[in-house]
Amino acid sequence: MIVAGLLFVAIQMFGYVEGTEFAPKHFQTRRFSFYEIPLVHWQITPIRRVSTTPETARYLTQSKTLVMPNSIPTRWDLVEIKHGMQSLEPRDPALLVDHLRLMEDGTAVWKQWSKKNPKLAKQFWPTIDKLADRELYILIPRLMELTRDVEDVATLKTVVSDYLAEEYVSLIRDMRDAQRDELADALLAEALEESPDNPELQSLKKDRQTADPVGQT
Repeated sequence: MIVAGLLFVAIQMFGYVEGTEFAPKHFQTRRFSFYEIPLVHWQITPIRRVSTTPETARYLTQSKTLVMPNSIPTRWDLVEIKHGMQSLEPRDPALLVDHLRLMEDGTAVWKQWSKKNPKLAKQFWPTIDKLADRELYILIPRLMELTRDVEDVATLKTVVSDYLAEEYVSLIRDMRDAQRDELADALLAEALEESPDNPELQSLKKDRQTADPVGQT
């Protein structure tokens, strides 16, 4: 009975797991929680899930600024997680979700921006959604910072295109240096779809064709 009591206390204090997940294809978040046996991480209760989609994300889908699939999300990226009494551990998706949650004086900041700038929002948010779908969350905060004060669609397109092209070039080079050529090639193909005339991306394509001419088109 003493051992059982100690185990019960340990589970209550250290075995409670909670966190948040984000579905990039649906722009939804949900909170999950369950109990596990500490140290061995054996789950002992069912997972409880509750929708926590931020106000901004709900607005974007309800207003059709983002057109999402009419289906149940099957992919959920981990935003943050907490084990027992540990601090909350954020993961890369938090770089987007924190912006979707951002409030100032009781107002959802990016919902307000989107309502005020509907044409810009229609252009901007699909790009953010695409980055999230590619798990390139690390590029999102700077892009949101660069575009927040843009006032016309043409400038927005230029800012987004230039920034992403620069970041893609850096990522592709890093991947090639790490000999992750398949991933680098996939990212290069995606980058060229968005910025086909970018000279640095074209140079990377030529370099790849020169290094491995077999199978290149």
